[in-house]
Amino acid sequence: MEQLKGKTILIGKEPSQGRLLVALPGSGKSAAIGLPGSVPASVSRCRPAEGIAHAKISIDQSGNIILTNLKSQNATYVNGSEIESKRIVTDSLVSLGKDHFAVSVPLILETARKLVAVGQERPQTPGDSGAKRFNIAHLEHVWNDLIARRKEVQAKQKQINLVRSGCGVFTMCAMPCIFLFGPIGYVLTGIGIIGNIYSFVGLKNDDASDVLERLNEDFQDRYVCPNPDCNKFLGNLSYRLLKRQYSMHCPYCKCEYVEK
Repeated sequence: MEQLKGKTILIGKEPSQGRLLVALPGSGKSAAIGLPGSVPASVSRCRPAEGIAHAKISIDQSGNIILTNLKSQNATYVNGSEIESKRIVTDSLVSLGKDHFAVSVPLILETARKLVAVGQERPQTPGDSGAKRFNIAHLEHVWNDLIARRKEVQAKQKQINLVRSGCGVFTMCAMPCIFLFGPIGYVLTGIGIIGNIYSFVGLKNDDASDVLERLNEDFQDRYVCPNPDCNKFLGNLSYRLLKRQYSMHCPYCKCEYVEK
C-alpha cells in the first residue's frame, strides 16, 4: 500500500477488448484484467488519456481508500448499496453498472501497485520470492457449492412464479367456461383458487433473500486465503478466474498457491 499512497486509480471498461481496465492517470500506465468481452455494457469505458472512467479509487497519505463514481449516469455499488463516493476497505464488495459487475478491490490495488513498480524494481521470477505455499484445490468445491445452492433457491422461486402464472390463466378461463360449459368452469375456478392459495403461501413464506444472504456470508467465511496468518476473503471471482487473475498468489500476503 505504501507505493499507492497519494495515487489515483481509474477503472472502467477497456474500449477495444471489453476487459476491465486499471489505469494510473498521467503516467501512461494501464493494465487490462479478465477475458475479452467479460465486462458488460453498463460499465463505462475507461480512457486514461482523457481522464474518463467509470469510477476512480483515491488513496491518501494515511492509506484511506476512497471509491468515487465519476458519471451521474453510472452506477457504482459498495456492499450492495449505490454510492457516489465512499470510503472502502479491501474486503468491500464493489460492483459496477446496473449489471452489478463485481470487481475485486485487492486485485485492482495489486494491479495498480505493479504499474507503479514498472521500471522501479526487478520483476521476481517464480520460486525466487521465498513465499510460503498453500494448497487451494478445496476452494473449487467452495465455489461450486455456492453456485449449486444459488441455483436451488432460484429454481424454487421460478416454480412459485410458474404456478402463479398458471393460476392466472385458469382463473381467466374459468369465468367464460362457467357460462359455456357449466361444471367445467367451476373445476377451473377451483384449480385457480387452490393454485393462488399455494402461490400466496409460497410467497409469504419465501425466505430466498435471507437464504441468499446466509449463503453469501458462509461463502465469505470459506472462500479465503488458506494461509492461517492471512485468511482474507478472496473476492467474488470464480475459482477459474481466481487462479488466473491472482496468478496463483494471494493478493494480501503474497503466499504462493498450488493445486494438489
